[in-house]
Amino acid sequence: MLRFIVDKRDVIYYIRKALFDSLSSLPVQNLLMLKFLSIENFALINHLEVDFEQGLNLITGETGSGKSILIDAVALLVGERASQEMVRSGCERARVEGIFQLHASHPARAFLKKASIPLEGDNLIVRREIVREGGNRIFLNGILTTLAFLTQLGTLLADIHGQHDQQVLLDPSTHLDFIDRYGSDEKDLAELRALFSELTDTRAQLEQLRRGEQERLQRTDHLRFQIEEIQQLALQPGEDLELTQEKTLLLTAERRRQACLGAFDLLYESEPSLLARLDRVHKAVETAAALDSHLQSLSERLREIQFTLEEAAYELRDYLNQIDGDPGRLEMVEERLQEIQRVQKKYANSTDELLAYWARIKQELEALAGADQFGDELMRKTSELHAQFLRKAQAVSQKRRQAARRLEKEMERELAELAMENTLFQAHLTQSDEVFTEKGIDCTEFLISPNPGEPPKPLARIASGGELSRIVLALKSIATLENYPKTLVFDEIDSGIGGRVATTLGEKLARLAERHQVFCVTHLPQIASWARQHFQVTKSPLGERTVVQIRALDENQRVEELAHMMAGGAVTETTRRQARELLKMTRPASAPHVTSRRRH
Repeated sequence: MLRFIVDKRDVIYYIRKALFDSLSSLPVQNLLMLKFLSIENFALINHLEVDFEQGLNLITGETGSGKSILIDAVALLVGERASQEMVRSGCERARVEGIFQLHASHPARAFLKKASIPLEGDNLIVRREIVREGGNRIFLNGILTTLAFLTQLGTLLADIHGQHDQQVLLDPSTHLDFIDRYGSDEKDLAELRALFSELTDTRAQLEQLRRGEQERLQRTDHLRFQIEEIQQLALQPGEDLELTQEKTLLLTAERRRQACLGAFDLLYESEPSLLARLDRVHKAVETAAALDSHLQSLSERLREIQFTLEEAAYELRDYLNQIDGDPGRLEMVEERLQEIQRVQKKYANSTDELLAYWARIKQELEALAGADQFGDELMRKTSELHAQFLRKAQAVSQKRRQAARRLEKEMERELAELAMENTLFQAHLTQSDEVFTEKGIDCTEFLISPNPGEPPKPLARIASGGELSRIVLALKSIATLENYPKTLVFDEIDSGIGGRVATTLGEKLARLAERHQVFCVTHLPQIASWARQHFQVTKSPLGERTVVQIRALDENQRVEELAHMMAGGAVTETTRRQARELLKMTRPASAPHVTSRRRH
């Protein structure tokens, strides 16, 4: 079963609140997109390669044809967990590989740069290898990485919605995030988080001071031992690096001396030396230049070369006089390095980190020594921070309530367009001054009443899959718009709907695809007709095995597929004509297809 992959902390870090129209000036060619997918020995797929376009990519096919296998493959690329059952029967390993194109300002670039993972031009190549006997591997542009890292990165690349897997939208703990991204002031939220962080840190320090006296004394003795051990080294910043460089020079002193002596001998000491030969050359050319002025420039250049070589010889002589190969000094340097490295192994990786650690534990020791006075100060600071936090949280709460009312009205308008005209949508906010988080004092849960006269109920308790699909799309269109493009995947969002609602839903998907690359698995021709690129998935026997294939449809093939979806059986000229009319109505969203590459 698919999941909407999200790590809220990292998403909040990278995503800023933005309205839909803020992306209107973004060139289509700059959108993030999954432009290539390659699958091998995955479930029922033997080998498959397919190119994708920007905009709306629709995937159709018979029930059980393997459409969801493609969605599972895309989910692996953005951090979904793999299992050995995904490996094709009779094979030892499966491979899923995709290429994402990232525009210049996409936040995934900074995320990758921080991890020292370079891009291939504008491309990010994600490869998952699943081994039946275990040992699965993940590569980003050829660099081995972890599932945790890919999952965090995946929240910047794609959102995947399954028919019954809208965990984020159905989880009340995330509803406050929707309201904040919809209408809250990011500056206020940042100040609130900063106050909460400072308040939490101060409380932690106060709690540490309140520990038992014996524990505090034990900690004091431990810190004193560490401080004295580091202090005895009398370290200087960067000393380990300087000593390592000096050790290298001392170890290579004789080799450097021999090399420089050889060079100096050739230049100056040997008989005849290079300088002596060059002097004779210069004098000969100088004699000729006295007879022919055309050689005067050459004579001068030879003289300059002679001066340059003489300076080089003098530099070599001076360098030879400075070479120090004193074995006693080498022994001292090695002993000093061993002393530093012994302590570094306990506390830090470098001299600078060791000095920073020493400064921190000295500060902690001073705090412990003046525990009583410091405790009083921390209690006062905690009280002040708590009051500041509550004042800021109240202000943020007021703005959230205003944003929630606007969100309710917009949601009801969106749902009305999706044939839920009488739906009541509420963003129910509650407050608690006693229980609060970095988000403030508010808790939120989305409530909905699809039918007049019924009391609003939590979103998670909506029974109709069709209603739930429409609510998901409406929320996605209003409250979760990022200020950068993503790949959005909707698996059978059309469940439980049809007719006019399907046409409206298709139009909304096409509108969403103007700002994001959208993949949608659908059974409805009214939605499929909006595709910029239309794929058909089929499952067929091949020898004694069953294989899944995918192809990008051209204009005629689209007509046939839509007609088949309309008729549900034998295709007639009437259904073909209806399919052409349907394509004509949605033509602005359509575009020439890109062919797929597939092999059995």
